[in-house]
Amino acid sequence: MTTPMKLRSPLSILGLLCLGYALSFFQRVNPSVLAPDLMEAFSLDAASFSLISSATMLGYAFTQLPSGLLADIVGGRRTLAAYQVLAGVFCILFTFCSSLAPAVACRFLLGLTLASNVPSYKLLASCVPANRYAMYCSVLTGCGVIGTLMAASPLVTATHLMGWRTALLAVGIFTVFLGAAIWLLVPDYDCTESSGFFSVRSNMAALRQGMNEAVRMRNFWLIFAWFMFMIGNMFVLLTTWWGSYLMQANGLGKDAAGLSISLMSLLPLPFMFLFPWLSDNVFHCRKPFLMVSAGMQMCILAFICFHGPGPLSFATLTVLGTLFTIFTNCMGPISFTMVKESVPSSALASATGFINSSAPVLAAVLQGLFGTVVASCLGSGMPPAQAFSRAFLLLLAGSVIALGSTFFMKDTLGGR
Repeated sequence: MTTPMKLRSPLSILGLLCLGYALSFFQRVNPSVLAPDLMEAFSLDAASFSLISSATMLGYAFTQLPSGLLADIVGGRRTLAAYQVLAGVFCILFTFCSSLAPAVACRFLLGLTLASNVPSYKLLASCVPANRYAMYCSVLTGCGVIGTLMAASPLVTATHLMGWRTALLAVGIFTVFLGAAIWLLVPDYDCTESSGFFSVRSNMAALRQGMNEAVRMRNFWLIFAWFMFMIGNMFVLLTTWWGSYLMQANGLGKDAAGLSISLMSLLPLPFMFLFPWLSDNVFHCRKPFLMVSAGMQMCILAFICFHGPGPLSFATLTVLGTLFTIFTNCMGPISFTMVKESVPSSALASATGFINSSAPVLAAVLQGLFGTVVASCLGSGMPPAQAFSRAFLLLLAGSVIALGSTFFMKDTLGGR
């Protein structure tokens, strides 16, 4: 039901959702850029520092399914607004931490509020035509790249000017106001019956039936496997270790590393919109895109693992990072579109949340293992570049599994 205050245009609604998702991604990614500042502030080594990002990823993983259930039962608007307000509060609290334990606790609680994409996908499915859903999802996911960009050079500049605590404090305050705007302006298209009334009971009954159908689909589990390893690898790099790899293993300065991350976030944006358009209008398929994505990620990680002991140049690292983002993050919307085309709409948010939980769970585990491998290799006297190459073998194994899952998928566009 809409009121004169509510937004009516899908593009206007998309704008608010994109801003929320950009901030969510910013919060997940910023420890990678702030690594030297956080390690100094809390007196951490590489293994201890990984606890901060791992806690964020664990919280983000645990909240995926609850966010989907909430969105299916009480609606995307209520769920998303609450998550944004709480995200702002925990971001503010993090800036007042003075030791590792409360910092980890705050980052875990912050992670619990960062599943803004799940209720957003639910809202988009209710207000966007089916043949434009993949494109709208791509725009939303593309704003994750903007979040990564915000956490690169702009965040580096802000920390130079005011320190990391004041910079994140300002972000937290803005996030609280964004949550209030979503509560006031976004309509409830996704959780009202045809009569215009909201019904928790009927939404719960439809949800149970829809989830029973979804979990019996083989394709659902194959998409789950692809997403878990592909996006999980991306989270490990972008939220924790890519910045450290650039600076510690390859000798880039903080500003150069921030610029490289900015470029690898900005340059792939056109592909975020190109791939869904090609899928919908040219090739009329989904599965081959996921197959190419996994194959390219595997090749990139293999090069990092086996290129040799010496450091890579700024240009080579930026190209590798850009290609990694193109063939990983830019393919994510196609996988979510396959979920929408497979499961009942009454369970869409819950199914999406369940799949979306797989990547941060895996990332939380791999982040710790990655840090342990790096710390162990460095402790044994191994050069940083070689130590990181050893750790990248963990991610390479995941990309091989993701590629294997695509050979057994059924295409959801045209049934091929």
